[in-house]
Amino acid sequence: MKTTPGMSKSEIRKIAENIRNSIPEEEKKKLDEKIRNHLFGWDKFKNARHIFCFVSFRSEIDTTPIIKRALQENKSVSVPKIDRARHEMKAYYIKDLSRNSLKPGEYGILEPTEKCEEADYSTIDLIIAPGLAFTLKGERLGFGGGYYDRFLAKHSGIPVCALTYDALITDYLPVKKNDINVDYLITESGIKIIKKGNIK
Repeated sequence: MKTTPGMSKSEIRKIAENIRNSIPEEEKKKLDEKIRNHLFGWDKFKNARHIFCFVSFRSEIDTTPIIKRALQENKSVSVPKIDRARHEMKAYYIKDLSRNSLKPGEYGILEPTEKCEEADYSTIDLIIAPGLAFTLKGERLGFGGGYYDRFLAKHSGIPVCALTYDALITDYLPVKKNDINVDYLITESGIKIIKKGNIK
C-alpha cells in the first residue's frame, strides 16, 4: 500500500478499506488460513494460556477459527467489549461462540453477553489486535475510536500481535504520541518481529 507524508488518517483508512474489501472471497479465505497457520505454529500462541483476541467484523481477517482453536486447546479466551459512555474497552471471558457468549454490540460487532465474566488482565499472555494498516515499525492505524490504543496503553506489559495482509503494510502512517505500536505483525508471508525495546 502506498502512502505519503501529508495524507490524513481518514484518507489512508479509505484506501486500506478499499484494498481489503476488494480481495476476492476465495483468495481471502486462503490468505486468512495462511495467516492463522503462522499464528498457530508460533511459540507465543502455543505457550499462551490466556489469549485476548478481537472478534472479526466484515472484511477483517476471520478470527473465528482462532477463538475455536484456543478454546479447544483449553486456553482461556477473552474478547473486547466497548463501554462507549466511559470511552473504554474491557476484556471478558467467553466459553464458546454461541449466543450465550456473544451478541451484537457497539458498531454491530459481536461482544460478550451479560453472562460473561470480566477477565483477569494479569493472566493475559498475548493480545491479538485488529487494524486497517501498519508499518514495519509496528505503527498501527485503527478505526479512529482510540479504544485499542487506550487498552494497550493500560496493559502495556503484554505482547501484542496484529493480523494483517501484506498489501496493508505501508511505509508511512500519521501516528501520534498516544498511538500504541504492536510488537509483531502476522501476514500471509509470516511473522514479522518489530525491532524495538519492549519486545518480550
